[in-house]
Amino acid sequence: MKKNKLFMVLSLLVIVSMLVIPAASFAEETTPEAAAEAPAVNPYTPTKLMEIIDVLKAATEGQKAPAGAKIAFMINIFAPFWDAARIGCFRASQEFGVPVDFQGPTGTTAERILQQNSMIEVFINNGYSAIIFSADDPVAPKDVIQKAVDAGLPVILMDSDAPGTARQLYIGMDDFDAGKIAGAAAIEIVQKGKMVAQFGDETSNNGQTRLAGFKEAIQGSEIELAEVMYDGGSPEKGLSNAQMALQKYPDLAGFFGIWSYEGPAQGQAVKEAGMTGKVKVIAWDTEPQTQKLMAEGVVQAMMAQRAYFYGYLSSWVAYTWTLLGQEETMKLLDPYLTDKGEEKKVLLNTQVDVVRAETFDLYKAYLEEIGIPSQ
Repeated sequence: MKKNKLFMVLSLLVIVSMLVIPAASFAEETTPEAAAEAPAVNPYTPTKLMEIIDVLKAATEGQKAPAGAKIAFMINIFAPFWDAARIGCFRASQEFGVPVDFQGPTGTTAERILQQNSMIEVFINNGYSAIIFSADDPVAPKDVIQKAVDAGLPVILMDSDAPGTARQLYIGMDDFDAGKIAGAAAIEIVQKGKMVAQFGDETSNNGQTRLAGFKEAIQGSEIELAEVMYDGGSPEKGLSNAQMALQKYPDLAGFFGIWSYEGPAQGQAVKEAGMTGKVKVIAWDTEPQTQKLMAEGVVQAMMAQRAYFYGYLSSWVAYTWTLLGQEETMKLLDPYLTDKGEEKKVLLNTQVDVVRAETFDLYKAYLEEIGIPSQ
């Protein structure tokens, strides 16, 4: 009996001594194994954008927006590209408890531009707390943006900017740099020969700026940009333009799609012509059809915007603004802002991802992680 008691005492002493070993010593022994088992961070996970969201949530925790607060979110054209942003708006709205109304214009380019201006007038008159939108034209909304700002409303541009207006913030890619990244991908993938670029509106700031970056990147290379084709925002016209390009340039080496629906249009034209793998496709965005074409080897690269955050992050910024005001909100964002041309600290750069066949599975895993089908 005494031996059993002695054994129990000694056992307890051993256990206690293990519990009081310094944490650092324990970590030194277990870190290598833990590191080997720890999952790697998906390279497509935008940790910096998630960090900004955490900052905004912490700053507004426990506060409540004024009664009747509501946020307007206006796109520039209805397309599958915007599905992820719509989900982002909805999630943000659910989290902070303020409606985010997702709206957009329809019709031709000219009609959409007029509608956007009219819709902003309605947002002002109907007492919205903040306006977020993607400009179909960078100049046309100048006066109505000024009117909104004069009325005390924050006006945040996302996806397609209107530089030189009174808007206070632009959330999106640096389109010029993104265009250069696409050009670098084209040099690597297409290597040499003629390329045709396509997008919707000649007036769009994002399209022209991406195109300018692409042109700069391919200067001095063996790639020739043979033509830029516009379709007024019509996927059907985009397809017919791609088909026409294949006939006009029998030696065409590649396509560059600058708007989201151009990749599917170009991919379909290439497939139908039996030119899969011969005519390369550098597509913008990761629409479901573009992803399918990549899996089939028709599309070689996708330039992935972070459209989900156009909805989610923009809505959180607008909500924070309604609570804390412009000065405090911009102070929170300041560490993450960069200059945009001559304008200082107005760009919250969401960056762009290059998705290739060899990294496609990683990108799909990221989409599944946040529960969206495409961007």
